[in-house]
Amino acid sequence: GRIVTDGQNGENSEMTKVSQAMNQHKNRRKLGKQTREVSEKTKEKVLRAALAEFAREGFFNAKLRDIAALAGTTHSLIRHHFGSKDDLWKAVVDYGLQLHEDSLLKILTLRESADSVELFKDFIASYILTVAKHPELSKILLHGNSRTSPHLDYLIERQKRLHAVIEPVFKNAQACGYFKGFDHDSFSVYVRALVETPIATRDLTNQLLKDDIRSEKGIALHTERVLRFLFHKET
Repeated sequence: GRIVTDGQNGENSEMTKVSQAMNQHKNRRKLGKQTREVSEKTKEKVLRAALAEFAREGFFNAKLRDIAALAGTTHSLIRHHFGSKDDLWKAVVDYGLQLHEDSLLKILTLRESADSVELFKDFIASYILTVAKHPELSKILLHGNSRTSPHLDYLIERQKRLHAVIEPVFKNAQACGYFKGFDHDSFSVYVRALVETPIATRDLTNQLLKDDIRSEKGIALHTERVLRFLFHKET
């Protein structure tokens, strides 16, 4: 048989150690990737839970422990990912407004060649659909923001980015003869009431209209009525 020297044994031993170290490194990288994926999913769950809780209770009555329970996580993990309750509220606002912004930017990409009026109609339809799918967003904007506060200041500042996307399209539609007597800011105030109030007061709206405004049919009808109201030229 083959005689294995001490040198060969040592060499094999060293190769085994190197192989084990490489495997451990690969496993750590794989584990790290899984941890990041789990972390992102956890943050998404927390944002959705916080969105619901802040909409239902308002900022001051909402509790991190209730948000944690709803998200299936812990109070300490929420603080790890988001910091204070105030920081979490800001993250929720960013999350909600980003939904609107992403939708509008997608329309701009897909409908770049559309005329100004049709493009702005698409913007309004997208706005209605996002609010109908996430009615909590409207409630958060209404809760506790009727007077000057740091939260109101944050909302105003954060919405500037969204307005920067909308305003050029609004002005182009206005040049076609619509929305006379409005600037972009005043138009935003009134169109928000027109679009969001019927959805935010869903129970009353459904009784009056005899239909569910957040159903597929209800969203289509609401969109049709809003567009009909907005897009008429004054004589």
